Amino acid sequence: MPIISVSRKKIAGIIAAVLFLGLGIIAIEVLKISRPTPTPTPSVVDTQASAAVVAGVEAFFNVNYQEGKDVWLDRFCQVSTEGGCLFVKTGSAPLWKRYDDSKTITSARVTPQAKIKQSDTEQLWQVSVQLVSPLPGSEKTSDVAYAVAVRANNSWKFDRFLMAEEIRALKTQTPTGQGK
Repeated sequence: MPIISVSRKKIAGIIAAVLFLGLGIIAIEVLKISRPTPTPTPSVVDTQASAAVVAGVEAFFNVNYQEGKDVWLDRFCQVSTEGGCLFVKTGSAPLWKRYDDSKTITSARVTPQAKIKQSDTEQLWQVSVQLVSPLPGSEKTSDVAYAVAVRANNSWKFDRFLMAEEIRALKTQTPTGQGK
């Protein structure tokens, strides 16, 4: 049987090549992980519509019983459609009585989570709501809300929150909008 002789220099060269190859593979993997993935830039329309939803939801949950119902309604109506303003005004008396009786002072931080539906004149958004303190009758300081923004006179305004039945129907739909 013939004996193969390999010099120490050749062995050191082979080990160096293997180490170099291994380090190269590790470096490539690290670069893949640390390279930021580009996030799509939201459209101007989406940015305006989501900002309208955020403004409306925050105005609705910015409650200070000391300021009074009229200040709360004025603040809300400035950022909402005429129909949205009228809807809240119509139901505001019993709601404000609860706020006044409970001496409610709270505000909200609202963050858009996802655009659910859209048309040329309307967008539906899911938002997260973080309250400074819970509303009367609730212990919750965070929740999810679904709200509609409407394009009015080339600008976007908050229109309304979805009702419970609408949210249930929305949650039973598949991504293509068809029922299960």
